[in-house]
Amino acid sequence: MPTSPYGHIEVFTVFLMQSRPASILDIGLGNGKLGFVARDLLDVMLNERFRRRDWQVRIDGIEVFGDYIQDHQRAIYDNIFIGDAYDILDTLATYDMIVLGDVLEHFPKEKALAFLDQCAVHATKNLVVFIPLGKTWHQPAIYGNPYETHRSSWFFDEFKPFSSRYALFNYSAGPYGAFLIHRDDYAAYIADRHIEKLIRPGNGLHPLRNHFSLTRDAVDRIDLKPLSRHVANIEHLKYFCDAQFVEHYRLIAHLSTCFNNSLIFDIGTNKGYSALALSLNPSNRVISYDIVECKELRHPEQLSRIEYRLGDVLKDPRLLKAPLIMLDTNHDGVFEQQFYNFLKENRYRGLLFLDDIHLNTAMIRFWDGIAETKEDLTDLGHFSGSGLVALS
Repeated sequence: MPTSPYGHIEVFTVFLMQSRPASILDIGLGNGKLGFVARDLLDVMLNERFRRRDWQVRIDGIEVFGDYIQDHQRAIYDNIFIGDAYDILDTLATYDMIVLGDVLEHFPKEKALAFLDQCAVHATKNLVVFIPLGKTWHQPAIYGNPYETHRSSWFFDEFKPFSSRYALFNYSAGPYGAFLIHRDDYAAYIADRHIEKLIRPGNGLHPLRNHFSLTRDAVDRIDLKPLSRHVANIEHLKYFCDAQFVEHYRLIAHLSTCFNNSLIFDIGTNKGYSALALSLNPSNRVISYDIVECKELRHPEQLSRIEYRLGDVLKDPRLLKAPLIMLDTNHDGVFEQQFYNFLKENRYRGLLFLDDIHLNTAMIRFWDGIAETKEDLTDLGHFSGSGLVALS
C-alpha cells in the first residue's frame, strides 16, 4: 500500500539509531513515510543538516506502482526507481541498510525467499523487514494498483532465527512484525540450512562430492585468469593458474561458488593466493588470517572482497558464522588439532577445507582421526592432499 500502520515507526527509529546507516534503499516506498523518518532522524536530528544541500545520507527507493510517486517523495529521496524490485535490484549498488516495508507478502513465497536472498547480496550491514504475520491479512488489488494483492502468508518463526531485534504488534487485521536482520546472521542461517540438508542421514556414498558437484568437469570450468593479475610472486603464478589438478586453487574457488552472500575464512594467509581464489564469487566476503605478514599481491587495494588480518583467528566472533573455512597452517598437526577441537567445542556447523592432509605423518594422523563426514579430494586439489569435512 502507499501507506502502512504507524505502531512500528518508533521501532524503526530504534533500528536506525542502532545501525546509523550511511545509505538506505527503501523497497516499496509508497507514500515515503519511512524515507522521511530516516531523513529526519539521520540527517536533521542527529547531524543538524536540515538543508537539502547538506544532506549526506543516501536514501534511494524502489516503487513498482509509479502513480504513487509525487513531488514530496522526490524531495526526500535521492533516487526513486520505478518498476519491479526483483528486476531492478541487481542493477543497483550496495546499501548499508535495505528496508522491506510491507513487500514480501506481495510476492509468491518462493519468489519472495529468492528476493530476500537477493537483498542480502546488496545489503552490506542490515535488512529491515516490516510484514503482516499470519493468515488473517487478506488484501485484494486496491488503490487501483494490481500489485497490492497479497500472494503469500508469513509467520514469526520464519524471521526469528536470523533477527537480532524484533517487535510484534497487534492490529485489527492480525499480528504484525518488525525485524532487524544483520546481513551476516542471515547468510549464516541460510548456509546452516544448506549444511543441514547435506549431512542428513541417507545421503549415500560421497555426499560432499555429490552435493557440491565436486567433479573434474566442474572444477575444470573454474577460470582464475582474471584474478591472476593480483599474483605478484612469479614462481607462484604457475601454481595459481594450474590446470592439471596438481594445486588446490581451482577447487577452493569452486567451493566458494557453492555459497552466496556468505563469509568465508582463510586461515594461513601466506602470500594471499588462497584467499584470492576463495574470492571468486563476488557475493561473498573472505576473511584471511595469519600471524606474520607474508602477502605478495599486486593492487591489493582493488581486492575489496578480502579482509587480510594478523592475529588470533579464534578470537574473531565471525568465524563460527562462516559456512566455509579453509585451514592451511603449520602442518605439524598441533594447531590443526587445536582448531578442529575449537570448532567442535563451539558446535560449529559448516565445511572445513584442509590442505596438505597427506604431507607428513602428523597430518595423516590428524586427517585419519576426524570422525565427521569427510571427503578426500586430493584427485581434484593439491597433490599433497586436500580434504573436506562437514561439521555438525
